[in-house]
Amino acid sequence: MLQSRVKLIVTGDDFGYCPRRNQGIVECFLAGAVSNVSLLVNGSAASDAAQLARRHNIPIGLHANLSEGSPVCKALKNSSLLNKDGFFHGKMGFRTVLAKGLLKMSEVKQELMAQVDLFRELTGHIPHHMDGHQHVHVLPASDV
Repeated sequence: MLQSRVKLIVTGDDFGYCPRRNQGIVECFLAGAVSNVSLLVNGSAASDAAQLARRHNIPIGLHANLSEGSPVCKALKNSSLLNKDGFFHGKMGFRTVLAKGLLKMSEVKQELMAQVDLFRELTGHIPHHMDGHQHVHVLPASDV
């Protein structure tokens, strides 16, 4: 009988959010509890996170963010992605704007491309994988 091997991949996301989170994720990787990480490029410690991944040879991907903090694309100052204060709408606010059809997909594309570009600038390579902050990547296509 053939036995199949299952490989479990555990991703530490929000890498780059802040220095303490970075340190915890690195410790988890070094202990073997985390297989790879996902970088939040608009986080306050994104540059530090990229350096830590390089130093510890941690596989790193992009944690695409459309729900928390500020956009990395400077051209999106008055965007459907942002609230009146100039920040992303938040987890539930994003879903509300999306469901109401008020989100411009061209702006989503522009921001995601800017995040990929910043990822490449910080790490020196394209993302090994991409996932979404606060699960925005799993929203139904019918909402788009």
